[in-house]
Amino acid sequence: MVCPKCGEKFDYYESCCPWCGAPKPVEEPKSAGNVSPMEESSEKEDECVTFESKRDHDGAFEIARQHVCSILTLCLGLFLFRTDDMFCLVFSLFFVIGAPFIFLNARFSAKVVHKVKCYKDRFVLCTCYDEMAFSFDKANRPEMKISVFDGYNTIVFQNSQYRKTFIVCERDFPEVVVAMKRVYGISAE
Repeated sequence: MVCPKCGEKFDYYESCCPWCGAPKPVEEPKSAGNVSPMEESSEKEDECVTFESKRDHDGAFEIARQHVCSILTLCLGLFLFRTDDMFCLVFSLFFVIGAPFIFLNARFSAKVVHKVKCYKDRFVLCTCYDEMAFSFDKANRPEMKISVFDGYNTIVFQNSQYRKTFIVCERDFPEVVVAMKRVYGISAE
């Protein structure tokens, strides 16, 4: 806080200025009736409904661990492939075949949406690494496709400009998927 008398800075919680002894200026509380239209519109704009995923998903550390494990598994498989022992050769094939599956699972987990924020004009999709807004406006519609997996609808949002993909599953967000299908006019094929 800055002293109005001498201009020196002092702690907000002190009752007076330690340099000149001037009392701390009194702050006037804002009444509810004196809210400007600009402040009111910014408050309404920031209002959103947040939906958390109904299932637990892998966090950033787990996804990074899966990437490292896939690289180490591939290296171990290639190392064991060089031996003459038949047991090690078969074992190395399991490692070499399994490494891409671990890697692809980690890539898919990084694209799964953990949280959805619904504003009045857009959805904000949040993964463990990214978040991106997708507008309801027809001119700014994202590329999307819907597929059915295990009896649940899955909507895949793709942003070609930033090369990002967001996967919203009906199992995680049943009410959000219904709202997205209604807003964007998409249906399961």
